[in-house]
Amino acid sequence: MSLRSTIKAVLSGFVGIRSSGETERAGLKPKQVIVTGIVLALSLALAIFLLVRLLVSSQA
Repeated sequence: MSLRSTIKAVLSGFVGIRSSGETERAGLKPKQVIVTGIVLALSLALAIFLLVRLLVSSQA
Protein backbone atom coordinates (compact mmCIF):
# COMPACT_ATOMS: atom_id res chain seq x y z
CA MET A 1 0.00 0.00 0.00
CA SER A 2 1.48 3.30 -1.03
CA LEU A 3 1.67 6.38 1.15
CA ARG A 4 -0.58 8.27 -1.25
CA SER A 5 -3.40 5.72 -1.02
CA THR A 6 -3.06 5.56 2.78
CA ILE A 7 -3.37 9.35 3.01
CA LYS A 8 -6.36 9.27 0.68
CA ALA A 9 -8.04 6.61 2.83
CA VAL A 10 -7.42 8.53 6.05
CA LEU A 11 -8.64 11.84 4.61
CA SER A 12 -11.80 10.23 3.30
CA GLY A 13 -12.28 8.73 6.75
CA PHE A 14 -11.91 12.20 8.30
CA VAL A 15 -14.92 13.43 6.34
CA GLY A 16 -16.83 10.19 6.79
CA ILE A 17 -17.13 8.98 3.22
CA ARG A 18 -15.18 5.72 3.55
CA SER A 19 -16.79 2.57 4.85
CA SER A 20 -15.00 0.03 7.01
CA GLY A 21 -15.57 -2.62 4.34
CA GLU A 22 -13.60 -0.59 1.82
CA THR A 23 -10.75 -0.21 4.29
CA GLU A 24 -10.55 -3.96 4.80
CA ARG A 25 -10.59 -4.63 1.05
CA ALA A 26 -7.90 -2.01 0.44
CA GLY A 27 -5.43 -3.95 2.57
CA LEU A 28 -4.54 -1.12 4.92
CA LYS A 29 -2.56 -2.07 7.97
CA PRO A 30 -3.84 -0.61 11.24
CA LYS A 31 -0.41 0.81 12.12
CA GLN A 32 -0.30 2.72 8.80
CA VAL A 33 -3.76 4.17 9.35
CA ILE A 34 -3.09 5.19 12.96
CA VAL A 35 0.24 6.87 12.25
CA THR A 36 -1.08 8.63 9.16
CA GLY A 37 -4.19 9.75 11.03
CA ILE A 38 -2.18 11.20 13.90
CA VAL A 39 0.19 13.03 11.56
CA LEU A 40 -2.67 14.47 9.49
CA ALA A 41 -4.65 15.48 12.59
CA LEU A 42 -1.62 17.26 14.07
CA SER A 43 -0.96 18.95 10.74
CA LEU A 44 -4.55 20.18 10.56
CA ALA A 45 -4.45 21.45 14.15
CA LEU A 46 -1.15 23.25 13.51
CA ALA A 47 -2.48 24.82 10.32
CA ILE A 48 -5.60 26.10 12.12
CA PHE A 49 -3.50 27.41 15.02
CA LEU A 50 -1.16 29.27 12.67
CA LEU A 51 -4.05 30.69 10.66
CA VAL A 52 -5.79 32.00 13.78
CA ARG A 53 -2.54 33.42 15.08
CA LEU A 54 -1.92 35.17 11.77
CA LEU A 55 -5.43 36.63 11.71
CA VAL A 56 -5.27 37.80 15.32
CA SER A 57 -1.86 39.43 14.84
CA SER A 58 -3.08 41.30 11.76
CA GLN A 59 -5.97 42.79 13.79
CA ALA A 60 -3.66 44.44 16.33
